[in-house]
Amino acid sequence: MSRAPAGFHASIDETGSLEVSAEYDVDYNPKILVVEHEPETLQRLQQTLTQMGADLHCLESSPPAAERINREKFDAFFLDLDLPEISGGELAERIRWSKSNSRCPIVVITNNPEPAALRRCFRAGVNFFLEKPVTRQQLETLLNAARGIMAQERRRYRRVAVRLPIRCRWQIQSFPQMVTGQSLDISASGVRLQLGLTPTPGGVVQVQFKLPGDPRPFDVTARLARIGPGQELALTFVGLTQEQRQRLMDFAGKTLTQARTTPLSSTLG
Repeated sequence: MSRAPAGFHASIDETGSLEVSAEYDVDYNPKILVVEHEPETLQRLQQTLTQMGADLHCLESSPPAAERINREKFDAFFLDLDLPEISGGELAERIRWSKSNSRCPIVVITNNPEPAALRRCFRAGVNFFLEKPVTRQQLETLLNAARGIMAQERRRYRRVAVRLPIRCRWQIQSFPQMVTGQSLDISASGVRLQLGLTPTPGGVVQVQFKLPGDPRPFDVTARLARIGPGQELALTFVGLTQEQRQRLMDFAGKTLTQARTTPLSSTLG
């Protein structure tokens, strides 16, 4: 494992190497959940990460954190390994099983970085380790290392408003259903649309659509995640290929860039 400053242990792959990416978005404030039961460490994390531009959400106990993991979308997590109720390692496992946060970077902070405990955390999906007492230099190094991961994950969830015909197919008691609706917005994680019929919640739906300017059609599997008012549905894509995910992220990025750079006069006709 490559060494960083004393007391700092980091890894984002199986070999334990630390990769620092210079290609990250600087125009957003990462939403970070910190769960730390030691007041001094919590205060240091809060002060330093806030100064670095983070949108910080701090908790002193783990049960409220376990609830928020499944309810909210975050960009990263800082977890005390030695939390008294639900340990940082167990919280990490819950994050990796959550719907919205399974790919977010996880940082574990500990007073006693025993090799066996670190290995268990790595198996649970932890990306980085910090040994107490935490210093500003360590936090700056770590956050710079994690920004690339956070930016990639945020791009995956970045939604753009777009109206596309969306063809949906599913089965109801062996009877095929095929309905065409219209998208409201789309991202690399799913699509929100209006549809005349409603599939079974959690059921599998086959989704077909084309992106503007891209001749290659999408034919992907999704699950019904949420039912809203006015026949509004939210579908979560399942099993996208890397190529499909990248095309969706490229489309979202290009569309948002064009929206930011289009002069107001051109939108007013």
